[in-house]
Amino acid sequence: MAFSYRVTLQVRHPDADPEKIVAAIGRAARRYWKVGEARTTLTGEPLSGTYQESYCVFDHGGSEDGQLASFLRRTLVDLENAAEFINDLRRTGGKVNYYVSWFPGDHGELFDVDLIADMARLGIDLGIEPVC
Repeated sequence: MAFSYRVTLQVRHPDADPEKIVAAIGRAARRYWKVGEARTTLTGEPLSGTYQESYCVFDHGGSEDGQLASFLRRTLVDLENAAEFINDLRRTGGKVNYYVSWFPGDHGELFDVDLIADMARLGIDLGIEPVC
């Protein structure tokens, strides 16, 4: 059985306008907020305090095919248009990362040097969380 996975792109920044982040990334955000806004739950219920940074999360999808490296390569191509914007975000204190929810199967995955170099060139970190 091949493993399955879900991938999101997360963007954090001390004070960037999340609507500008969404426009630059070029896809709809699943959720976002701006630094200083009142905190809420996923359903919009108020929480105490305010957000300490701006944040956007973009759902890139996933699969049960066990081909995570190939999937990430395809998503990197889509982000090429935002390379300069991502660089500016990082230069001004922002963080951009893929967050992978990994549902283990009977084998792992190899992230070759070319994939890692492309992620590094675009300034995208990689987080992987096994989900059992």
